[in-house]
Amino acid sequence: MSFIMRLFGVPLGYIMWAMYQIVHNYGWAIILFTIVTKLLLLPLSIKQQKSNVKMQIIQPKAKEIQEKYKNNPQKMNEELQALYQRENYSMSAGCLPLLIQFPIIFGLLDVIYRPLTHLLHISDAAMTQVTEIATGLIGTAATSGYAPEIAILNSVKANPDAYLAVGQEVISTIQNLDMHFFGLDLSTFPNQVIQFGLSGEALASLLNPIILIPILSGLTSLLMSLITLRNTPSAKGSGMTGMMLMMPLMSLWFTFMVPAGVGLYWTMSNVMSAVQSLIMNHFWNPKEIAEKLKKEEEERRERERLEKIEAKKRAKEEGREEDEKALSQKEINRRKLAEARRRNAEKYGDEYVEVTDDDLK
Repeated sequence: MSFIMRLFGVPLGYIMWAMYQIVHNYGWAIILFTIVTKLLLLPLSIKQQKSNVKMQIIQPKAKEIQEKYKNNPQKMNEELQALYQRENYSMSAGCLPLLIQFPIIFGLLDVIYRPLTHLLHISDAAMTQVTEIATGLIGTAATSGYAPEIAILNSVKANPDAYLAVGQEVISTIQNLDMHFFGLDLSTFPNQVIQFGLSGEALASLLNPIILIPILSGLTSLLMSLITLRNTPSAKGSGMTGMMLMMPLMSLWFTFMVPAGVGLYWTMSNVMSAVQSLIMNHFWNPKEIAEKLKKEEEERRERERLEKIEAKKRAKEEGREEDEKALSQKEINRRKLAEARRRNAEKYGDEYVEVTDDDLK
């Protein structure tokens, strides 16, 4: 886990460092970091939204296949895969933005756990010297835990004279790093605040506003889940509903266990995701588009039915009825698939792909 955190922490650390150089405030640097990462992920979010639209469109067809072949799982999977191929739909496309969030979280944890390295760019030699002094003052457990640099930061601020051997410039640089935001210490672990209060040593700590950050994280995650469920009717009654409702609880638990800075990022990320989702649903609303296309499909089928009746009537009058019957089923399927692909290409801006014999197998 430590390797993964540091692997993603290095590039994200430079982004956080750049944000900190702009605002010189730890909390606002995290908020700017959130905005930048959201903008970088925007193309994937748009792709996910379009994927949700496609899923809404093909969901009725998928249900028909599932019902038709419910006693033949192998055939069902073959038909579903053929459906996804015809519609140019990838199930993994909608999951990619969510999966990318995990390395960002791991990287952000490393950035927040190691502020002296990522924000202050303290040299390795100075860090080794500072760590040795801190180990003698606050113990090995503090300097080798999850957040050793936060412990060292607090130790330097509390007892700067003990670190004079490192040099006044390094000490001043560390002392000037303020991890507070509107009076809240974002290096604090909310769960430790709760444990300290419940131990009876300082019951007043239970009223520490730092615990509001995990609560806000859970509430904004719930808001995001409700928006997603509202605009994804196909999720209702499926396993996705349970997962969406579990996310707020996971968010609440996780942000209690990590520094409050991570909770601030998570909260801001949820808020921005909610706003982004509302905006994209205005332009690409899966429910509305699915209903519109369903209506268009019904109108098209009715139009084709009437045209067939009229064509058959004319063919009978002109003695061409046998020629119409001679049209192979394969050619009929070819024309239907070609028409479906043209509609998809026009709708989604995809490139039209000619129908081949392999597509008709």
